[in-house]
Amino acid sequence: MIRRNISLFKLWGIPVELNLSWLLVLVLITWTFATGYYPSNFPGLFTIRQLWVLGFFTAILLFVSILLHEFSHSLVATRNGLPIRKITLFMFGGVAQMDRDVEDPVLELKMAAAGPLMSLLLAAVFYGLAAPFGQVLFISAILRSLAKINLAVLIFNMVPGFPLDGGRILRAALWYKTKDIKRATRIASRIGTIFATILMVLGFVYFIFFRSFIGGLWLVFIGFFLRQAAQSGYLIVAFRQALGHLRVGDMMRTGVVTTDASTDLMTLVDEYFLKYHYGSFPVLKNGTLIGMISLKDVKQVPRELWPKSVVEDIVDREVAGLVLHPMDSADKLLNMIMRKGHGRLPVVDDQGNIVGIVTRRDLMEVIRMMTALEE
Repeated sequence: MIRRNISLFKLWGIPVELNLSWLLVLVLITWTFATGYYPSNFPGLFTIRQLWVLGFFTAILLFVSILLHEFSHSLVATRNGLPIRKITLFMFGGVAQMDRDVEDPVLELKMAAAGPLMSLLLAAVFYGLAAPFGQVLFISAILRSLAKINLAVLIFNMVPGFPLDGGRILRAALWYKTKDIKRATRIASRIGTIFATILMVLGFVYFIFFRSFIGGLWLVFIGFFLRQAAQSGYLIVAFRQALGHLRVGDMMRTGVVTTDASTDLMTLVDEYFLKYHYGSFPVLKNGTLIGMISLKDVKQVPRELWPKSVVEDIVDREVAGLVLHPMDSADKLLNMIMRKGHGRLPVVDDQGNIVGIVTRRDLMEVIRMMTALEE
């Protein structure tokens, strides 16, 4: 998925971001409504221009509905003492980033149920608003369509497969009964994987036998996304249990090779990347960590400019705000590497001195060993 996000606004104190993948989906949804849904349901009643305007406004209001759906989960979480860092709208929906995972099946059930209830409320609101505009076909068509869409979202989300809301409700119930979140997640994830596979198969059937390119494309896209989410959701729970009581200090590598901010890129390539064979290096300025430099960063600069360019000009400073402490939990490391996609992170002590580095490979190796010990 595209990792670039744009900050939009705060909703009741919770920052809302937009992933750039959403722009692609906005175009696809607009196209779907303008060329498929509205011409089929309102044949001959709108011009081509009106159809595209209808499609665009429906797509925007659909994402407003998704935002409110996601915010309902977040509101329940914050009211039960589980802080929400931000909400991100991305391809196929939204996700709330929590400071820590849910540790209580009852809270999980409340959070999961909040989404479908919001979709039901939105469907009722849109149906209610459509009544006064019955004679204004343009507005009535949008409102009635959004009511049906929210009902469809409600039904779809209640499928008992993780990571859908129905799957989270099932997981919460199983978790409460068995006291085993790993087992509960495994069952809900398997159902979610089966459902996702069925969606992808149906997508190909629609495309091949019914020549429905739009419908088939959406089913394949959604099925693929759900399958990935179901499998990764179970892996994260399994990994967390395997890591147990471990801390970052138990997994980090010491003797870290660092480079100075004043190092030119030619020297960086010759004396660091080619010598040590690491994919990135921590960057220090006056002894203080300011970020990480990777081969990807260097490749953005034309080769002829390497001797004249220094590391400080292109260093990735975002990583400096994501540093780990040796006493941080393995759960925090797992979240940063598995969910946020960071592959190599520095570890600093209380004085801000870099004392180690931990990589995705290190994490996976520890998980492999801890899992083997449990067998």
